[in-house]
Amino acid sequence: MMKKMVPRPAPLPVDPSSADMSPALPAAPVQRGPALDMNTVRTTAPPENKPANPPSRIFGLPDAPCFYPTAEEFNDPLKYIETIRPEAELAGICKIIPPEGWKPPFALDTETFHFKTRIQKLNTMEGQTRTNLNYLEQLYKFHHQQGHPVFKIPRLDKRPMDLFQLKKEVAARGGYHKVTAGKKWAEIGRGLSYTRKQCTSMSNALKSAYLNIIMPYEIYLAKNKQASSEATSLPSPSNGVKREASSDVVMEDSQDCLATPAASPPSTAEEKVPTRRSKRIKKDPVSYSESAPSSPATSQTESAPVEPTNTKLDEAFLAKAICELCHEGGSLDKMLICDGCELGHHTFCLDPPLYHIPKGDWYCPKCLIAGDEFGFEDGGEYYLSTFQKKCNEFKKNWFEKFGYTNGEVPEDVVEREFWRLVENAYEDVEVEYGADLHSQHHGSGFPCRNRHPNDKYATHPSNLNNIAVLPESLFSHIKADIPGIMVPWLYVGMCFSTFCWHNEDHYTYSINYMHWGETKTWYGIPASDALKFEETMRQSVPELFEQQPDLLFQLVTMLSPERLVANGVKVLALDQRPGQFVVTFPQAYHAGFNHGFNFAEAVNFAPPDWCKFGIECEERYKEHKKHPVFSHDELIITTALRDTSPVTARWLQHEMKDMVKRELSRREKVKKILPEIRVVLEETDRPEEEVQCKHCNSYIYLSQVGCSCTPKVVCHDHISELCECADSEKFLRSRYSEQQLDEMTRMVVERASC
Repeated sequence: MMKKMVPRPAPLPVDPSSADMSPALPAAPVQRGPALDMNTVRTTAPPENKPANPPSRIFGLPDAPCFYPTAEEFNDPLKYIETIRPEAELAGICKIIPPEGWKPPFALDTETFHFKTRIQKLNTMEGQTRTNLNYLEQLYKFHHQQGHPVFKIPRLDKRPMDLFQLKKEVAARGGYHKVTAGKKWAEIGRGLSYTRKQCTSMSNALKSAYLNIIMPYEIYLAKNKQASSEATSLPSPSNGVKREASSDVVMEDSQDCLATPAASPPSTAEEKVPTRRSKRIKKDPVSYSESAPSSPATSQTESAPVEPTNTKLDEAFLAKAICELCHEGGSLDKMLICDGCELGHHTFCLDPPLYHIPKGDWYCPKCLIAGDEFGFEDGGEYYLSTFQKKCNEFKKNWFEKFGYTNGEVPEDVVEREFWRLVENAYEDVEVEYGADLHSQHHGSGFPCRNRHPNDKYATHPSNLNNIAVLPESLFSHIKADIPGIMVPWLYVGMCFSTFCWHNEDHYTYSINYMHWGETKTWYGIPASDALKFEETMRQSVPELFEQQPDLLFQLVTMLSPERLVANGVKVLALDQRPGQFVVTFPQAYHAGFNHGFNFAEAVNFAPPDWCKFGIECEERYKEHKKHPVFSHDELIITTALRDTSPVTARWLQHEMKDMVKRELSRREKVKKILPEIRVVLEETDRPEEEVQCKHCNSYIYLSQVGCSCTPKVVCHDHISELCECADSEKFLRSRYSEQQLDEMTRMVVERASC
């Protein structure tokens, strides 16, 4: 979160990568690793090929536009982006190739730079595949808890049966009894891409799988419908991470028609029902490993030993347990503690009742139905050289089976394999990504003013340390460094590491520069198709949105461009290579993946045309109760008080008029709802937590509704959420009076006429 913005002149921005914020303590020894040999990474890009017509890229996606500024244009990047905006924003993203000779040195010390990664399991990132896996996990948990576990996914026509799609096909035709009475099992088989020629017992196989595996769980769901509707999102683990799936038990198929022929032994990855690791399982910490890295694709994940249980603690805990169903204690030998919510449940109170204590984890009906929120697990810690070794080994091993023995793989081959893996529910591949690394902590890949005062690139406007706070960017008026917004973040990729569909905080612009390494493929959706994209996502994975209503804010979900295009969403693509910039435009969704080991840096900026998007985004954050990063109104006020330029005033006058109109309307609404409310003018800034609505989390910098009974405040839309006190106890606190707001607006209008 940013610090409060005070409307008075601020000192010039300090180079964040050179600022020393630590107390004066004796310097600790600097840890060092092997240096990265820059001759082993690509630092230049080959000449660009002209876009193919028709497009030859997977899914038939057209290429996003590519621009070539002159040296003069490149010295004023925000002005240049404004000139290409009419064309580029129609794509949502674009590529900018610097003029010949612009080649800043890589400024980081590769011996001391080290970073932590996050683990990405590819097939849990695609929305529909994750929904499928979630359903399989719920099936597994249910049958396991009922004492008749199903450990192996039935196979038909030598491939795993899609139980989730089978469930949906049966539901679409009215349920099991209607399908059976109407003899529609063959029709369902065709819906699952089977034919009678492929498996003569297709109908019986599908019917048997539904009856024995799916139907008991669907009956259970119906009985616990109320629990499902009341289920809320469970608190995530302390690190915000969802426990990843593992598959470590296999049973025999129960029906001959579903079994794999002995001559063709089944793939382990295809058979096992995914189950998440117990929360009692912890990974051993990884730190600066110099050992030869194993391929994430081929190595087996080993569970750490289960931590010993403290029996006395468990007994003390159980003694206080109350059954959530009968609301009574006692019968402790029949009391189950849910591994999700940690609440007690008598075995005989469950429906159906349990007649034995399940081995391993047990989940109550609410938690079994609700599931876990999805997030990324922490990975290892690396120097660039050790991560390079891991990345190169993985890519070489993975593509050797396709005949590429030296790690040099065509970009289209990598792209097609990426989407195959992302959409395959039965093939588990884990990769690691060094994402969102703060340059304040790690340093920037660009030369910086304080550290490299004689380097011409340190002061160049297209240096990402400078571009966010250029005079033409509104962020030049924010007086605190916001990581990832005003201060660059760093990204260290490996083959298949992914950044999921998202748009930028507050719908701002972003700019990404690749310092070196292998290609990064981007997909972009223009702002004009943003709502269509969101609706397609909701229709494609309604189960995920039910579990996480703010899913689109989480940056954890992919959806194939093929599905988006089929639903009329405009999707474009580009390939970013060393020395190239990618710009994303306001409200434009974007996603992508890396082809191998690479290093990129990104930051946001906000020219005047962003303002209308910023207002829309604030309203959206308010609707979803998402914490904003800064106050839009405060930013406009600060700009009006600090920037006396007539050029700024010409666009700012319209923003000021709109803001004042909105604000006065809100104050009038408050007075109508609370006629006896006290009106208070307070001409000093308060800490940000004191000007944030307790209900929707929006910043209410210009005015807040409060009460003497609480330090909390609310916005004009959520007065009823404040307290039950009388109207006379409440107050409307304003930062500026109506006359002051009008005077500021008049001053800006006068400047604009100069």
